[in-house]
Amino acid sequence: MEDGARVLGNVEVKGRTLHLLTNSAARAEKGRALIQGALNDLVGRPLTEIRTVKQMIAERPARDKDTAGPELPPEIATKVVHEFLDKQYRETLDEPVGMLGNISPRTAVKTPEGQKKAAEWLKYLENRTASQPDPDDPMATYDFRWIWKELGIVNLRR
Repeated sequence: MEDGARVLGNVEVKGRTLHLLTNSAARAEKGRALIQGALNDLVGRPLTEIRTVKQMIAERPARDKDTAGPELPPEIATKVVHEFLDKQYRETLDEPVGMLGNISPRTAVKTPEGQKKAAEWLKYLENRTASQPDPDDPMATYDFRWIWKELGIVNLRR
């Protein structure tokens, strides 16, 4: 949230349906438990749907150029995206990560095996962001070197 509060997901009521939208299975399960606990038998058994980012983008309605807001200059868009990613990854360093056995990156790097897993995780993140179709896309130009340094595993970067 704008005030820095952490958000589990978004809840929407559409007709007689309650939708919980999250960006991870763990958050979805936690949200489901919170909603079920608060609403008891006012809600039925949940229907779960997992969609990839590509599927969500494909389902998104096309933006009408006449109603779309002004496009940000590339240097501003890059700055905004990189600042957002810095904040997101800084928080992630202290949160459980599935690829690391559901421990935080800071905890993982305390052992040689954890360091190896953290290096694999960072390489995965780097490869995913670098795979953007447009090499000038703000996501494609994000620099992960600070995370390698922060975790003390620069020597494992290839």
